[in-house]
Amino acid sequence: MVIGLGNFGFQVAKSLFEHGNEVVAIDRQRECVQQISEYCTRAVIGDAEDKEFLRTTGAAETDAVIVSLGDNISQSVIIVLFLKELGARYLIAKANDPNHGKALRKVGADRVIFPEQEAAVKLAHKLTSPSVIDTVDLSEDYVITELLAPLGFVGKSIAELDLRKAYNVLVIAVRVAVPERVIVLPTAEYRIKDSDVLVLLGKTEDISTLEKKANKVKS
Repeated sequence: MVIGLGNFGFQVAKSLFEHGNEVVAIDRQRECVQQISEYCTRAVIGDAEDKEFLRTTGAAETDAVIVSLGDNISQSVIIVLFLKELGARYLIAKANDPNHGKALRKVGADRVIFPEQEAAVKLAHKLTSPSVIDTVDLSEDYVITELLAPLGFVGKSIAELDLRKAYNVLVIAVRVAVPERVIVLPTAEYRIKDSDVLVLLGKTEDISTLEKKANKVKS
């Protein structure tokens, strides 16, 4: 369920639906509901600040509810509170700043996201570390990062690199270009090729250190 169909909410609902999920999309604005109607299972016009209306939507039976209400801080806090009281299983809420996020957590949000901040950090990371393809935050400290195979790794086995000992980083998968496939939990004997993409799990600073050191080429 996605509540609030601004730019962020619309794209989340549409993407979830396109990935084969059943999606209930809710907004008080008729125009927003009409725009999302072909990209969701059910589009509903309604005021999510009305607890009885929320009860009728079946929020408690959904796998997750995403609350995305732009700059309306008090509205999003009230809706998260009501959803928690109604027994929603997993609550994700969009926040604009740390104080907004703190309030959402206090009333029951299981996860708080800061889309603009996260996008800015990812962009800065990519510009600083060109070999980083993508990064997903697991917590405040740990991330999963897709990294183009550094020059210093090519031709070496995972055992020889021993990244866990050297950097406290784990290789949890390898995306192979030819033939195109993904190797989950590659064996210690697997040798890195220059076209490989490594999927790493570790702390942000450890992966950054690995990327910088491994890509240094001695002249």
